[in-house]
Amino acid sequence: MAATQAQRAALYTTLVDTLGDEAAETLMSELPPGGWDQVVTKSALAEGLAAINGQLTALRGEMHEGFARAAKERAEGFAQAEKERAEGFARADRERAELMRSQARHMYVVVSAICAATVSIWVALFVVAIGS
Repeated sequence: MAATQAQRAALYTTLVDTLGDEAAETLMSELPPGGWDQVVTKSALAEGLAAINGQLTALRGEMHEGFARAAKERAEGFAQAEKERAEGFARADRERAELMRSQARHMYVVVSAICAATVSIWVALFVVAIGS
């Protein structure tokens, strides 16, 4: 239990009467102002530091896990984006191929019509040339 200010003053007065002013002042200056129960021991300090180190180690572990989880999520996100990009390119390739087939069919119809018209004109010209 810490000594009260009145108890410290009474002790100082007794010390002055017994030892003198200088010795009483020296002795009082060596006493902790809040009492011995407020003084930290080396073992208490070591325990406190060990507890802090343990908490820091646990925090480092949590941070490492968090960084690893974030890296995994980022990698999964990149993989998903790459998959979607590849699917988009594949879909565009299929659409382009279908468009080219459609254009080829139209061109076949146009060329066939031109050929049929040309043959008809040649036949008509041949018939007219034979008939004259």
